[in-house]
Amino acid sequence: MVDVFLVITIVVALFILLVVGVYFIINFQHPDDKNDAYFPKLVVLLGFVLAGCCVLALPLDVANNAGYAGCGGWDTKFCGGLNMVLFWNIIFILIIVWLVLLIPFSTFFYEADDGMLMAGTSHAATPKSRVWQAVKMQIFVVLICGTMFTIAYFLFRQTEIPVKKYVGPAVSELNTYTVMPEMNGTDYLPFKLNMLASVDTKGTDKPGMVTDRGTMSSVSLQVSVPTFFTAMLAFIGWFFFSVFGGGGLADGPLHLI
Repeated sequence: MVDVFLVITIVVALFILLVVGVYFIINFQHPDDKNDAYFPKLVVLLGFVLAGCCVLALPLDVANNAGYAGCGGWDTKFCGGLNMVLFWNIIFILIIVWLVLLIPFSTFFYEADDGMLMAGTSHAATPKSRVWQAVKMQIFVVLICGTMFTIAYFLFRQTEIPVKKYVGPAVSELNTYTVMPEMNGTDYLPFKLNMLASVDTKGTDKPGMVTDRGTMSSVSLQVSVPTFFTAMLAFIGWFFFSVFGGGGLADGPLHLI
């Protein structure tokens, strides 16, 4: 069952992010865009909300406590009940959509010339579709980014996680213990240590059967498409952040003089 408090927290956080985003747009917009450029403003507003959700999803994931073993069904009072894997995948996919599709398109649309700047002073002035101009530029962005991401994904989609491997007795040689959960009607009661059977002395010699001190190895896992693309964008973004962030920090005091 989903925790109602977490749901209320999500709704309140989204509302606060929307209010803050609207404030930033109204306060820092150019005076000439006061009653214009609604689509780019909407993209920026939802981009603010998406960035805030990406940051706030981490404490939400911790509060959800999905990694607790009792969330399997027998002790769910500490579990939020949210599918955070789905949450993260949605956020990662939306980040890709915003960075590759909506932000470039809204920028091209905002900067497009509708052909009416010289209207009345030039006989050759004809109206042009700003949307079509933005679409033509956006096609090149999609082709370039799609080609880069596709090649990178098929080359680097495998990740190697280092582990330390020990050789010991087979699982079939180990003792097994049955846990008999207590029930209250159709509901499982919280787990208690006294539900475990007493450990006998037959298993005390098993740790000594480990034949080595461990050797380094690795486990190969295939990264999902949303996770890979988001990690790649973050990796590339750090280089831009270091350049523009460093330049902004150095240039900031000059504007205060």
